[in-house]
Amino acid sequence: MRYFFSNRDFSREGRERHLLGVAKMAVMISKHTDVICSFITPYEDVRKKILEILPNNAVMVHVSTSLEVCEQRDEKGLYSKARSGEIANFTGISDPFDEPICAHLTLNSDGLEGNSVEQMIEQLLPLFEKPKAVLLPGRWQPLHIGHEWLIQRELNMGKMVVVGIRDTPVSKSNPYSAEVRKRMIEFRYSGENVEAWIMPDIEAISYGRKVGYEVREADDIPPEVFAVSATSVRSGNKANVSAKVMSFMIEEGIWDDYSSEELVI
Repeated sequence: MRYFFSNRDFSREGRERHLLGVAKMAVMISKHTDVICSFITPYEDVRKKILEILPNNAVMVHVSTSLEVCEQRDEKGLYSKARSGEIANFTGISDPFDEPICAHLTLNSDGLEGNSVEQMIEQLLPLFEKPKAVLLPGRWQPLHIGHEWLIQRELNMGKMVVVGIRDTPVSKSNPYSAEVRKRMIEFRYSGENVEAWIMPDIEAISYGRKVGYEVREADDIPPEVFAVSATSVRSGNKANVSAKVMSFMIEEGIWDDYSSEELVI
């Protein structure tokens, strides 16, 4: 970061320009890997602008250190130079440091008992844990309200859902290609914690020990949902698909337009 954003303008305007540039670069890198940016960010209004640039799941951490401790740790003598006027616009001396209100997490780095480097790292580790997901494999020919009930059930429990799309050959009973079904699910669940994966057309699920996961069957499906059949949808009963799926099928040119009474909202 410092290579691309070398900054020698420590005016308020210069700092803001520098920090917002770093935030934009961090967004680009975050598409490929986790990113940690550690910068002196003294102004609350700039912190808010940074959060507006960063992804929604970004976490702003305030490493809280008193001015006294900062000066004790200053091996370069910068604070002494700032106090003598040799360095201008120095945070905490001749330039303000706004109390962080928008920070998601505050770490006390005074080094006293309970605030060691190792203990601060332990507080940060959960931020880098990869979320587990629930896999729902199926044909989804097409996605109907029974399927959506199963997916929503997991979402309501705070789970990430991976919809596994069996790559079945196109036929009368499997009229939609895996690519069409993938786009359909992504359209239906755009913006939600759902991913669609195309997987081989499995014939069985075989496992040894269940280490870290479980295999479970939903046993609380309402009778009216259990009765929904993709076969009936393919036969023309479009009342069992949601508005979003209906819109997708029409936009793709797969189905004709529909009347309001055919639609489940």
